[in-house]
Amino acid sequence: MAGLKNAYIWLLSLGLCLACQVSLARDKLPVWKLQNTDNRVLIMGSVHFLRAEDYPLPDGMNLAYEQADSLVMEVDMDDLDPMEAQSSMARLGISQDGRSLEDIIGAEGYEHVAGRAKSLGLPIELFQQFEPWFAALTISQMQMLALGFDPSWGIETQLMQRALQDGKSISGLETLNEQLGFLDRLEENTQKLFLLQSLEETTQVQEELESMVTAWRTGDMETMSELFLQDMLEEAPGLYDALLVQRNQSWLDEIEDLTTRDEDYLVVVGALHLVGEDSVITLLDQRGFPTRQLSGDELN
Repeated sequence: MAGLKNAYIWLLSLGLCLACQVSLARDKLPVWKLQNTDNRVLIMGSVHFLRAEDYPLPDGMNLAYEQADSLVMEVDMDDLDPMEAQSSMARLGISQDGRSLEDIIGAEGYEHVAGRAKSLGLPIELFQQFEPWFAALTISQMQMLALGFDPSWGIETQLMQRALQDGKSISGLETLNEQLGFLDRLEENTQKLFLLQSLEETTQVQEELESMVTAWRTGDMETMSELFLQDMLEEAPGLYDALLVQRNQSWLDEIEDLTTRDEDYLVVVGALHLVGEDSVITLLDQRGFPTRQLSGDELN
């Protein structure tokens, strides 16, 4: 059960019974307010892939959006060209030294990847000239789509559509190339681990995605940390550092700068960026901007 979380939960943010956690955290939201600011800066933890049945969102999350003048996301979604994004991903994902995917991950690992790709209707030949991280993302995304989790229902896409209708501006904390670059620079062994961990069976994937969505909706960050973040930290520290720590640190100046402006902001980033000792929340506190996790009542 352990390894899968590194690949899928990152994509989702990122069969376990969470009844006790839900009862304890039912009034909390995955939303924090920065203290010591003259304007309102809220930070919302997002899930990048969701389903139609995951809506409507808790009222407090809608209020967090409504009270913001502008949105700040990981990437500026309204200026993102889907075709250009696919082209950038493919360009960065191509192996630069001429080795094939099989050369990089070995015959046994390649056979495992080939079988999983085939079950998802993806010819393994498509990945021959690509690096493991590219294959991992593609297979993970196809697996999640097969389970009904779709980026069109993700928090960023839904909020972007509302912002466009409402005339609210959207900006990004990083460019798409910067985001993909963190993956492209992963050490080879970490990329291989990332790929092999994206190949778990459908039942296992479904259980873990359900656990993540439940913890996220109820603002149960302790459960998210215990069940998801710790696995990544212990099993794939290189992935943890590249996908979470480095990016969290790179966003701080921009988020701090928001506190000097006149508008009110809603910052929307993957939920796992807001969990643990290396989180955006912890780093902001160290910079003199403590945060408070909100309940729905506090946004009314």
